[in-house]
Amino acid sequence: MTELINSKIDKILSEKYLAYAVSTIVSRSLPDVRDGLKPVHRRIIYSMYQLKLFNDSSFKKSARIVGDVMGKFHPHGDQAIYQSLVRMAQDFSIRATLIEGQGNFGNIDGDNPAAMRYTEARLQKITDYFFDGIDEDSVNFKENYDGQNLEPEVLPTKLPNLLLNGSTGIAVGMATNIPPHNLRELNECAIQLIKNPNVINSKLIKLINGPDLPTGGEIILNSKEKKNIYTKGFGSFLINSSWKVENLKNGIYQIVITEIPYQVNKSKIIEQLANLINQKKIPLEDVVDESDDKVRIVLKPKNRNIDSAKLINLCFKLSDLSIKYSCNFNVLEKGIVPKQLGLKEILQEFLNHRKVTIKRKSTFNINKIKLKLEILEGYLVVYKFLDKIIKIIRSKEDPKKEIVKKYKLTKNQVEAIMGMRLGSLKKIDELNTKKEIKQLTEELNFLNKLIKNTKILDNFLINEIKEINNSIPNSIKDRKSKILSESANNNEVKIDEFNEIEKFTIIINKDFTLKRLKEFSDIEKITKDDQNILHAIHILSNEKLLIFLSSGRVFSLDPNVLPGGKSHPKSFIQFIDAGTNEKIVGILNSNTSDKCIMITKLAKGFIAFSKNMITNQKKGKQVFNLKTNDYLVKVLNYDKKYLACVTKLAKMLIFDTESLPTMNKGVGVQIIKIKDKDSLSDAKLINLNDGLEWISGNKKRKLDNIDFWIGKRAQVGKKIPKYFNKNLKF
Repeated sequence: MTELINSKIDKILSEKYLAYAVSTIVSRSLPDVRDGLKPVHRRIIYSMYQLKLFNDSSFKKSARIVGDVMGKFHPHGDQAIYQSLVRMAQDFSIRATLIEGQGNFGNIDGDNPAAMRYTEARLQKITDYFFDGIDEDSVNFKENYDGQNLEPEVLPTKLPNLLLNGSTGIAVGMATNIPPHNLRELNECAIQLIKNPNVINSKLIKLINGPDLPTGGEIILNSKEKKNIYTKGFGSFLINSSWKVENLKNGIYQIVITEIPYQVNKSKIIEQLANLINQKKIPLEDVVDESDDKVRIVLKPKNRNIDSAKLINLCFKLSDLSIKYSCNFNVLEKGIVPKQLGLKEILQEFLNHRKVTIKRKSTFNINKIKLKLEILEGYLVVYKFLDKIIKIIRSKEDPKKEIVKKYKLTKNQVEAIMGMRLGSLKKIDELNTKKEIKQLTEELNFLNKLIKNTKILDNFLINEIKEINNSIPNSIKDRKSKILSESANNNEVKIDEFNEIEKFTIIINKDFTLKRLKEFSDIEKITKDDQNILHAIHILSNEKLLIFLSSGRVFSLDPNVLPGGKSHPKSFIQFIDAGTNEKIVGILNSNTSDKCIMITKLAKGFIAFSKNMITNQKKGKQVFNLKTNDYLVKVLNYDKKYLACVTKLAKMLIFDTESLPTMNKGVGVQIIKIKDKDSLSDAKLINLNDGLEWISGNKKRKLDNIDFWIGKRAQVGKKIPKYFNKNLKF
């Protein structure tokens, strides 16, 4: 029979989706704050407990375990169950493995485990702490999905498993991401919380250094983020790989990665580094995986001069050798209510759960002891009136009724008496019974105090935690991850810092072609030997070359792009976006030249800072705003105080450059007054004490007394000295 539903579709969808969301949150994705387990993990562990797969038993096939879990408790895909089982056996996934695997259970490279029919498993020794009183009514049980079996709502664990092993899950509208922690530190926090339930969160935070990851590594966690994570339940921190330098022969070294970040595949890191090497983004020669059961990734630098700390920091920046881990402490409070909790709240919930399980277990044992004492007291009656009781048993038709009536015993006592063996009636058993009654009475008194007296319960818990600390193996107690408040490395490292610095001599020929020569050549010598050279300058491979064009534009050029060695010089228009009528009028090294003087054909000029001219624009930077029919003719490195200038009409003026303005951009000022048909021929910076030098033919000429030509800026100037060059050039 079909049922027709008369309702709006949006209402039905919202109701159904809400039900799905709640189911996902409670039954799948978020862990219970009490035992730190999701339903699938709890069901796997409990099913293995039922199969008696303890640490001292033999292994069983994983397929058998998965089948048991799926058939009894978890009616979902077998692969989902198997993946959860595998993760609990991986020592690189959780801090304290709960399952011991035999066979291929995957690896840190991200390789898949073998199929469940090949692998075997059993519980780890540590899981003994998860079942404290589970058969003694310490926790509630509920019906499974088909009502044919019972499963625990939560496990009565002695360990704060939620923080010990962490948890990751994505629900609907919320997610959880809790990193593993160190058990010793968690137990110290728990003891402090038991002693003082009102302790402030900041005191607890001091007892816990931070997360303790199964893969080790260095955790960069500052005080602000630490406070956010453990107070509010969210925050983030960096995880850096652990590394060391191994020195080889001839000053060569290699970097060895010994621990990688949590939840990162080793093979992925190696693939990333290999790609970076191919793309020339890191100065590594090779990356080699030499790992066995321990991680060992070898990074081989390109040369011995590279700083190892800067190199590893660049690798951290560009690969998953360093990752950011975001925390989100979303858990199920009492197994029902999703809530974001801090360190204190999580530990308090765990301790409250522990107290409940202890009380329930104690109550169960109290009733059990009382029944035992009742029976033992009945045995004492038998020992006292043995002959009479035997006579009643042999002679009466209903001996039970007669014994109850005569000796005022209970039904439980009579049932136990009727079931006694003849061999237990000897004298020594009477003494043992009295001794057992005494022991049970003492235990009963202690359990009564334990469930009624808060201080005794607290002391019991503290002693229990201390015993756990003593019995847990060092592999779990000892910290694996190192905590740093800040990174020791510089995050601003760039690949350019690792390029080998070379010395170049840049030459520009008269046809405006460029080339670079290795090392610093003697500029005076090469210009004398090769009359075709127009300009030459020294520069390092990590410095910028400034090229000045006649249009007043300046360009920044990387000297490494210029042809070198036996290559032919190339025209400047192949390297910069220049016009057809533009010419190179000067070059400077932006690092060695602090200021320069720029002069035009119409004798306009000003001083400018060289570093301000560096630009990444392809069209360059317009520095000199030229008037009509004017163009830039000279660029001088500003290294002397006086400027000597000569015009086409053979006039010369020498003046102090302090009268020139310093500008980033402009039209300049007049440096020498010129007539309509006159223009600037040449200019040169000099020191007055050195006099004035010029080259005439193959001879050097010098004029010591130059006072005649010294004047003020923008004056007309005076006739050039005798024997000056006919081409009016210095």
